[in-house]
This record gives sequence, C-alpha cells and structure tokens, in this order.
Amino acid sequence: MKKLPAILGLLLLICIFFPGCEVENCPPNSMSYAYFSLVDQHGRSFNTSDTITIVGQTHADIVVYDTLPDGSLQPRTVQDSLVSDTLINKEVGASSFELPFSYGTHTRFVFIYRSLERRYAGTDTINIEHRNIPYFTNLDCGSMMFYEVTKVENTRHRLDSLTITNPNIDNNEKENFKIYFTVLDTDE
Repeated sequence: MKKLPAILGLLLLICIFFPGCEVENCPPNSMSYAYFSLVDQHGRSFNTSDTITIVGQTHADIVVYDTLPDGSLQPRTVQDSLVSDTLINKEVGASSFELPFSYGTHTRFVFIYRSLERRYAGTDTINIEHRNIPYFTNLDCGSMMFYEVTKVENTRHRLDSLTITNPNIDNNEKENFKIYFTVLDTDE
C-alpha cells in the first residue's frame, strides 16, 4: 500500500515532463493564406488611397429549409450555390493582403473600391483555379490544406494585371501574387 502513492507521484511527474500531446512540434501557422502585394505599373509597392473591401466567393451545395403548409420544415439541397463572405472590410492604405482559399478547386475574390475624393466606385474580380494538397504532419497537429495555383483570370476595371510570383501556397509567409494598378502621380 505504501508503494501506491509513490507510483502515482511518479506517474504525475512523467505526465508533467512528457505530455501526451506534442503540439509544440506543430507548425506555428496552421493556416494557408495567399499573399497579394499591391504594386504600381512600374512594379513599385504602393499603399492604396481607395477604400477596398474584399469578398471571397465559392460555389457549394447548400441545404435550405422550406416551410410546408402544416408548419413543418423540409430540407432541400440547392446545387452549386454562390457562397460569399467579406474577408477584408473597408481597408485603407493597404500595400498587401493575406487571403484564404476555398477547399474547392476554384476561388473567386471580388475587390470593391470606393474613393470619396474622386467619387469613384467599382469592382474587379479575380478567379483562381487551384489544386488542393492535403498536408498532414502528425496526429497531434491535425491536417492543413496547401494549394498549387493552376490558372488566374481577372477583370480590368481598376486592376491593371495580376502575376503569379509563387504558385505554391502553404503556411510559409511569402508573396504569391502581384496585383498591378495603374497609379496616377496624385495617387502615389
């Protein structure tokens, strides 16, 4: 009986010094973001004077509920619905953005511009096709999703062009895209 408290004490010390979960070995950033740098037509970084809101969009099947005449709910799946979420809201003076990708194979970002001094409002859309790469380090850390960009298209209202500087998106912070804007001398 005297050995039982000693054994419990030893087990407690082992648990303190050797935790079962090794989260400290997990990568510090478990999310993958695409990094966009804003540059002028000469490739120089600049801070936008416009207010920019960025909305992420993807297509997914969603379940909606119809109310029947008797008051009960009936689920119905709406195929390929457009799902939108505001990712950045009314950002001013930005020179770069970090944006998440969809778990689907296609991600769309809508840039909404507002300029009070020039009374300008408009939008640009960036469509990105990508290959999803599940990444699993160990059981304690869980899984992450990495991406490989395969195709990019964009509208050209305020945005001049877009280049892929690194098509591989993982949890390392590095530039993936350069967004070119035609900047007037008064915008710099």
